[in-house]
Amino acid sequence: GNVRLFDRIGMYAGLGDAYKALTKEWNSTGGSVGFIGVEGEGILGIFCVTDIVRPEAKEVVEALLMDGVDVQMLTGDGEGAAHSVAQQVGLSGDRVHAKLLPEDKLHYVGSARAPASKRTYGLFRRAPQVLFCGDGVNDAPALTTADVGVSMGEGASLAMEMSDVTLMDSNLHKLLY
Repeated sequence: GNVRLFDRIGMYAGLGDAYKALTKEWNSTGGSVGFIGVEGEGILGIFCVTDIVRPEAKEVVEALLMDGVDVQMLTGDGEGAAHSVAQQVGLSGDRVHAKLLPEDKLHYVGSARAPASKRTYGLFRRAPQVLFCGDGVNDAPALTTADVGVSMGEGASLAMEMSDVTLMDSNLHKLLY
């Protein structure tokens, strides 16, 4: 589990200062830290994983931004990992929403889809449409709430079931069509 889980169950407090410093360092350099623990014994292992940004991601994000699309990153990853990926794809820090639970993503997507009124959007303007792209079980609620939910073919089967569209080869360029 992550720091949030191990803190909630009381195991993180027993971790030595050197290991806590290591987890902070890993987080600050873009890693996502995980722990392996056993009840009654405490934390037995610490590991770090990093995201590998898809090669086409920067080009796709830049094209969407140039077209006036309001691109936002909603992730359960920590601040360090999220901002590291955002920097690699050309997304400014104010567009990054990290450490989100599935219900946080659901709430964000739902509030972005707030019902349009004539007063807000004028008589002939359309309300913004929300496209949510995700690949994990934790993305399923937001995928179903968005106007268009897009899942990755390499992702979790639940995400594919809950989405409107599945990119079978997970090529982000297809978001531009």
